[in-house]
Amino acid sequence: MTLAHGTDRLESARLVLRRVAPDDLPFFTRIHALPEVAQYLWVRPRSPEETAAWLRGTLASYEQRAFGHLAVVRKQDGALIGRCGLTELVVETAAPERGMRRGWFGREAAPAGVALTFECELGYTFDPAVWGQGFASEAARCVRDYARDVLRLSYAISVIHPENVRSQHVAERSGARCAGQMEVIGLTWDRYLWPLAASGETRLQPVSGK
Repeated sequence: MTLAHGTDRLESARLVLRRVAPDDLPFFTRIHALPEVAQYLWVRPRSPEETAAWLRGTLASYEQRAFGHLAVVRKQDGALIGRCGLTELVVETAAPERGMRRGWFGREAAPAGVALTFECELGYTFDPAVWGQGFASEAARCVRDYARDVLRLSYAISVIHPENVRSQHVAERSGARCAGQMEVIGLTWDRYLWPLAASGETRLQPVSGK
Protein backbone atom coordinates (compact mmCIF):
# COMPACT_ATOMS: atom_id res chain seq x y z
CA MET A 1 0.00 0.00 0.00
CA THR A 2 1.22 3.48 -0.75
CA LEU A 3 0.30 5.15 2.55
CA ALA A 4 -1.87 7.58 0.66
CA HIS A 5 -4.13 10.34 1.96
CA GLY A 6 -1.27 12.23 3.61
CA THR A 7 -0.13 9.28 5.70
CA ASP A 8 3.63 8.74 5.62
CA ARG A 9 3.73 5.74 7.95
CA LEU A 10 1.63 3.55 10.19
CA GLU A 11 2.30 3.25 13.90
CA SER A 12 1.26 1.02 16.76
CA ALA A 13 2.40 0.90 20.37
CA ARG A 14 5.68 -0.85 19.55
CA LEU A 15 6.03 -0.65 15.78
CA VAL A 16 6.45 1.66 12.80
CA LEU A 17 5.38 0.43 9.36
CA ARG A 18 7.04 2.28 6.47
CA ARG A 19 7.69 1.71 2.80
CA VAL A 20 10.31 -0.89 1.95
CA ALA A 21 13.57 0.77 0.86
CA PRO A 22 16.48 -0.52 -1.27
CA ASP A 23 18.70 -0.55 1.83
CA ASP A 24 16.40 -3.20 3.34
CA LEU A 25 17.56 -5.80 0.80
CA PRO A 26 20.15 -7.55 3.04
CA PHE A 27 17.58 -8.13 5.77
CA PHE A 28 14.97 -9.59 3.44
CA THR A 29 17.58 -11.65 1.59
CA ARG A 30 18.52 -13.24 4.91
CA ILE A 31 15.02 -14.05 6.19
CA HIS A 32 13.72 -15.19 2.79
CA ALA A 33 16.54 -17.75 2.71
CA LEU A 34 15.62 -19.29 6.07
CA PRO A 35 13.94 -22.71 5.70
CA GLU A 36 11.64 -22.05 8.67
CA VAL A 37 10.33 -18.91 6.93
CA ALA A 38 10.12 -20.35 3.42
CA GLN A 39 8.35 -23.60 4.29
CA TYR A 40 4.99 -21.88 4.65
CA LEU A 41 5.43 -19.30 1.88
CA TRP A 42 7.12 -20.70 -1.22
CA VAL A 43 8.10 -24.22 0.00
CA ARG A 44 11.80 -23.58 -0.68
CA PRO A 45 14.11 -20.73 0.41
CA ARG A 46 14.42 -17.82 -2.01
CA SER A 47 17.71 -17.01 -3.69
CA PRO A 48 19.27 -13.55 -3.37
CA GLU A 49 18.22 -12.87 -6.96
CA GLU A 50 14.62 -13.82 -6.23
CA THR A 51 14.50 -11.55 -3.19
CA ALA A 52 16.01 -8.69 -5.20
CA ALA A 53 13.26 -9.18 -7.78
CA TRP A 54 10.66 -9.19 -5.00
CA LEU A 55 12.00 -5.92 -3.64
CA ARG A 56 11.96 -4.30 -7.10
CA GLY A 57 8.37 -5.48 -7.56
CA THR A 58 7.40 -4.08 -4.17
CA LEU A 59 8.88 -0.68 -5.00
CA ALA A 60 7.09 -0.70 -8.35
CA SER A 61 3.79 -1.60 -6.68
CA TYR A 62 3.92 1.61 -4.67
CA GLU A 63 3.80 3.59 -7.91
CA GLN A 64 1.54 1.33 -9.98
CA ARG A 65 -1.05 0.28 -7.40
CA ALA A 66 -2.26 1.28 -3.98
CA PHE A 67 -0.74 -1.84 -2.45
CA GLY A 68 2.51 -3.33 -1.31
CA HIS A 69 4.22 -4.74 1.76
CA LEU A 70 5.65 -2.36 4.32
CA ALA A 71 8.82 -2.78 6.36
CA VAL A 72 8.09 -3.31 10.06
CA VAL A 73 10.48 -1.51 12.40
CA ARG A 74 10.63 -1.98 16.17
CA LYS A 75 10.41 1.37 17.94
CA GLN A 76 12.51 0.29 20.89
CA ASP A 77 15.74 0.02 18.94
CA GLY A 78 14.91 0.89 15.31
CA ALA A 79 15.51 -2.69 14.19
CA LEU A 80 13.87 -3.99 11.01
CA ILE A 81 12.06 -7.16 12.06
CA GLY A 82 9.70 -8.09 9.21
CA ARG A 83 7.16 -7.01 6.64
CA CYS A 84 3.40 -6.69 6.56
CA GLY A 85 0.93 -5.22 4.09
CA LEU A 86 -1.55 -5.70 1.30
CA THR A 87 -0.88 -7.23 -2.10
CA GLU A 88 -3.08 -7.64 -5.14
CA LEU A 89 -4.71 -11.04 -5.51
CA VAL A 90 -7.02 -11.91 -8.38
CA VAL A 91 -9.28 -14.95 -8.18
CA GLU A 92 -11.63 -16.80 -10.45
CA THR A 93 -15.03 -15.12 -10.26
CA ALA A 94 -16.92 -18.37 -10.76
CA ALA A 95 -16.09 -21.40 -8.67
CA PRO A 96 -15.08 -24.36 -10.87
CA GLU A 97 -17.38 -27.35 -11.04
CA ARG A 98 -14.60 -29.44 -9.59
CA GLY A 99 -11.76 -28.43 -7.36
CA MET A 100 -11.02 -25.11 -5.66
CA ARG A 101 -11.16 -21.55 -6.89
CA ARG A 102 -7.76 -20.42 -8.13
CA GLY A 103 -5.97 -17.17 -7.40
CA TRP A 104 -2.88 -15.32 -8.65
CA PHE A 105 -0.71 -12.60 -7.18
CA GLY A 106 -1.13 -9.84 -9.76
CA ARG A 107 -3.42 -9.83 -12.76
CA GLU A 108 -0.47 -10.28 -15.13
CA ALA A 109 0.02 -13.80 -13.73
CA ALA A 110 -3.57 -14.88 -14.39
CA PRO A 111 -4.49 -16.79 -17.56
CA ALA A 112 -6.37 -15.07 -20.37
CA GLY A 113 -10.04 -15.75 -20.90
CA VAL A 114 -10.91 -16.26 -17.23
CA ALA A 115 -13.36 -13.95 -15.44
CA LEU A 116 -11.47 -12.54 -12.48
CA THR A 117 -12.29 -10.75 -9.25
CA PHE A 118 -9.93 -8.42 -7.43
CA GLU A 119 -9.08 -9.03 -3.78
CA CYS A 120 -6.49 -7.71 -1.32
CA GLU A 121 -4.31 -10.19 0.52
CA LEU A 122 -3.08 -9.19 3.97
CA GLY A 123 0.23 -10.91 4.54
CA TYR A 124 3.02 -10.83 7.11
CA THR A 125 6.51 -12.33 7.37
CA PHE A 126 8.82 -11.83 10.34
CA ASP A 127 12.32 -12.71 11.45
CA PRO A 128 12.12 -15.94 13.50
CA ALA A 129 14.17 -14.17 16.18
CA VAL A 130 11.06 -12.15 17.11
CA TRP A 131 8.43 -14.87 16.76
CA GLY A 132 6.14 -15.32 19.74
CA GLN A 133 6.34 -11.69 20.88
CA GLY A 134 3.09 -10.47 19.34
CA PHE A 135 4.67 -8.29 16.65
CA ALA A 136 2.93 -10.01 13.73
CA SER A 137 -0.49 -9.58 15.37
CA GLU A 138 0.25 -5.94 16.16
CA ALA A 139 1.37 -5.18 12.60
CA ALA A 140 -1.54 -7.09 11.05
CA ARG A 141 -4.05 -5.10 13.09
CA CYS A 142 -2.35 -1.89 12.03
CA VAL A 143 -2.72 -2.81 8.35
CA ARG A 144 -6.26 -4.08 8.92
CA ASP A 145 -7.30 -0.74 10.44
CA TYR A 146 -5.67 1.20 7.60
CA ALA A 147 -7.45 -0.95 5.02
CA ARG A 148 -10.76 -0.34 6.77
CA ASP A 149 -10.48 3.32 7.79
CA VAL A 150 -8.38 4.86 4.98
CA LEU A 151 -8.68 2.57 1.97
CA ARG A 152 -12.33 1.84 2.83
CA LEU A 153 -12.10 -1.82 1.82
CA SER A 154 -15.09 -3.95 2.71
CA TYR A 155 -12.84 -6.94 3.40
CA ALA A 156 -9.39 -8.42 2.93
CA ILE A 157 -8.17 -12.01 2.84
CA SER A 158 -5.10 -13.92 3.92
CA VAL A 159 -3.94 -17.12 2.24
CA ILE A 160 -2.29 -19.23 4.92
CA HIS A 161 -0.60 -22.61 4.66
CA PRO A 162 -2.83 -25.22 6.34
CA GLU A 163 0.03 -26.22 8.66
CA ASN A 164 1.11 -22.69 9.56
CA VAL A 165 -0.46 -22.59 13.00
CA ARG A 166 1.37 -19.42 14.07
CA SER A 167 0.01 -17.45 11.13
CA GLN A 168 -3.48 -18.85 11.66
CA HIS A 169 -3.41 -17.65 15.27
CA VAL A 170 -2.31 -14.17 14.18
CA ALA A 171 -5.28 -13.92 11.83
CA GLU A 172 -7.78 -15.34 14.28
CA ARG A 173 -6.67 -13.11 17.16
CA SER A 174 -7.19 -10.10 14.91
CA GLY A 175 -10.72 -11.01 13.87
CA ALA A 176 -10.19 -13.03 10.67
CA ARG A 177 -11.92 -16.36 10.17
CA CYS A 178 -11.24 -19.35 7.93
CA ALA A 179 -13.51 -19.37 4.88
CA GLY A 180 -12.56 -22.49 2.95
CA GLN A 181 -9.53 -23.13 0.77
CA MET A 182 -8.15 -21.93 -2.56
CA GLU A 183 -5.29 -22.70 -4.92
CA VAL A 184 -2.52 -20.13 -5.38
CA ILE A 185 0.87 -20.72 -7.09
CA GLY A 186 -0.14 -24.34 -7.51
CA LEU A 187 -0.54 -24.95 -3.76
CA THR A 188 -3.56 -25.34 -1.48
CA TRP A 189 -4.07 -22.61 1.12
CA ASP A 190 -6.61 -21.85 3.81
CA ARG A 191 -8.49 -18.66 2.88
CA TYR A 192 -8.95 -16.36 5.87
CA LEU A 193 -11.47 -13.54 5.59
CA TRP A 194 -10.99 -10.20 7.35
CA PRO A 195 -14.42 -8.48 7.45
CA LEU A 196 -13.86 -4.72 7.42
CA ALA A 197 -17.19 -3.11 6.52
CA ALA A 198 -19.37 -2.12 9.46
CA SER A 199 -22.26 -3.99 7.88
CA GLY A 200 -20.20 -7.14 7.49
CA GLU A 201 -20.86 -7.10 3.73
CA THR A 202 -18.01 -8.27 1.49
CA ARG A 203 -18.17 -6.66 -1.93
CA LEU A 204 -16.16 -8.41 -4.63
CA GLN A 205 -14.47 -6.12 -7.15
CA PRO A 206 -14.39 -7.26 -10.81
CA VAL A 207 -11.05 -6.91 -12.55
CA SER A 208 -11.25 -4.73 -15.65
CA GLY A 209 -9.46 -5.60 -18.86
CA LYS A 210 -9.87 -9.37 -18.50
